[in-house]
Amino acid sequence: MSQPPASVAAQLLERHVAHELEHFESSSLLEWFKGESNGLMQWLRQRRLEEIVTAQQVKDIIQRNVVDREISGAGVEIGGEAATHLFTSEAHRQTQLKQIMSTSQFAGFAEKVLELREQRMKGINHIIDLPIYKELISGVIYKAISRYIADTSMMNVRGVSSMLKMGRGVMNRTMPNLESAVEENIKKFINRNIGFLLRESKTFFEESFTDEDLRESAMDLWDIAENKTLGEIQEGMDSIDLSEFVALGYEFWLNFRTTPYFRDSYEMMVDYVFAKYGEGDLGLLFDDFDVTSERIVTELEPILPSLMTALKESGQLEAIVRRRLASFYQSPAALEILSTAPPKKKKQSK
Repeated sequence: MSQPPASVAAQLLERHVAHELEHFESSSLLEWFKGESNGLMQWLRQRRLEEIVTAQQVKDIIQRNVVDREISGAGVEIGGEAATHLFTSEAHRQTQLKQIMSTSQFAGFAEKVLELREQRMKGINHIIDLPIYKELISGVIYKAISRYIADTSMMNVRGVSSMLKMGRGVMNRTMPNLESAVEENIKKFINRNIGFLLRESKTFFEESFTDEDLRESAMDLWDIAENKTLGEIQEGMDSIDLSEFVALGYEFWLNFRTTPYFRDSYEMMVDYVFAKYGEGDLGLLFDDFDVTSERIVTELEPILPSLMTALKESGQLEAIVRRRLASFYQSPAALEILSTAPPKKKKQSK
């Protein structure tokens, strides 16, 4: 007696699920992936980038996932806590600077900075033009003149200091505004000459900060710092809450990602990549970025066994396979075929 189509479909589903699960062993799955990935990579190498994805699609992905997507505050909090944990750890504090950067690497960075002479001088001039620098120079000169007047060599002669103090007391009683008038005149003198002093500052820095002087200063600094531990270098910073810096960076990023500058930047970079690789075969892009099926397998191989074991033991893998196949075996098309299939012929007894 023939079975109902639904019963036959259920039996086929069970056999198919068991078949698929057997091939989800990590070793057999890896062999299957190696063969399929080689063929897929060969096919992709002959395709154009624009056949697979367009520049606008990439821009839309960035917009959705980088600009529009909400960032969890918990992630920022964990980032700050993790940073604090790292910078207060014994391993970090005992690591010497030279263990993470060599002398040649530091010298290379210093040379690159020295090449930015124009930017360096613009920065120095900008600092000198700031009002705070003007106030600094004025204050230093005022104190220097005042100290010179107060510490004149006559003060070292016995009796002169007492006489000057007595004289100052008499003068303050008879002409109380004299001291403030002297102070005002000194400040007026400084203000009349501050422009000259600032110009001299610029000339001094331009002539004194030669590339060779800066190079020697940088390497002298490295000689002092290379044997110090990171803990010694960050002394005095222990009280700083690194999580606050992470929070500040988070707030900056939330605003920065919505600016026209950020949008123009990523759109320009996407357009550049597509201008360079869009019309050529993807093989050129893969070669430039060293993307090969062997490299993918190398990265996948260590994690595949534990992943497959966890999926199978938890029942997740079987549930996924069953849901995927059941939609076919329970479909009207499959049941229709099973219902029209000829019944099994009974074996004739001899």
